[in-house]
Amino acid sequence: MNTGSSNTNSPVIIIKDVSKSFGENHVLTGFNLTVNKGENVVVLGRSGTGKSVLIKCIVRLVDADRGSIQVLGTDIPSLKRDALDAMRSKIGFLFQSSALYDSMTVGENLEFPLRRHRKKNMHYDVNKLVSDALESVGLNGTQKMSPAELSGGMRKRIGIARTLILNPEVMLYDEPTTGLDPVTAREINHLILDVQEKFNTSSIIISHDMNCARMTANRIVVLIGGKCYAEGTYAELKQSQDKNVKQFFD
Repeated sequence: MNTGSSNTNSPVIIIKDVSKSFGENHVLTGFNLTVNKGENVVVLGRSGTGKSVLIKCIVRLVDADRGSIQVLGTDIPSLKRDALDAMRSKIGFLFQSSALYDSMTVGENLEFPLRRHRKKNMHYDVNKLVSDALESVGLNGTQKMSPAELSGGMRKRIGIARTLILNPEVMLYDEPTTGLDPVTAREINHLILDVQEKFNTSSIIISHDMNCARMTANRIVVLIGGKCYAEGTYAELKQSQDKNVKQFFD
C-alpha cells in the first residue's frame, strides 16, 4: 500500500462535473476529482465504464461535452492548439498499448517528444537525456533495439521513459499492468512508485487491477455510473459494506 504523503493544499488537477457521451452511451455523467501535488490517485472501475475516456479528456485526445478540467491552474478545454501542445509537454501519458513507433529504435522513440516539444533555441544533450530516461526505468543500453525485440514489460518501461524525458509534472497511466504476468506487473507498480518519489509527479492511474491499486494508490476513486461513486484509501474502501464497492475487493 502506498502511504506516501501529499500536499493536500496544492491541487494539481481539478475536474468538475465532467460529462461525455458517445451517442446514447453516457460514459461520464458529472465526474468530479481533485488530485493533489505528489499524489497517486487510482481510478478504479470495471472495463468499459469510462476510465480511459476520463484521462483522454484531460489531455483533450477526446473533448468533454460539459464540465471543467484544470491542470496546473490552466483550463484545458479553452486552450488553442499551440497552448494545448505546450501543456501536453507537462503531462506524461502512458497509453495502454505503450504506443511505441515500430519503425523507430528505442532511442528514436525517446527522441521524438524532445524534437516535437523542445524549443529550437534550447541547448541540451539528446543522447544524455535518452540515456538518463532509460536508466530511470532500468533499461539503459537498449537505445538501438527495436520495439519488436522488447517484452511487454519492457515496452511499458520504454513508454514510461518516453514520457519522463520531458520531465512532466503530471503522469497519466492507462491500465499500466494490463496484459502483464504477475511478476512483471509488480515491477511496473514499483516503477510507478519510483517515478512518484524521484520526480514528485502527480498521477492518475486508470486500472481494474486490485494489486496495482493496492500498491500504487495514495487514494482510490471508484467510477460507477459515470460518477465518482466512492473514494478513500485502499484500507478504507476494503472495509466498505457497500456492495458496489465490495465487488472490487471480494
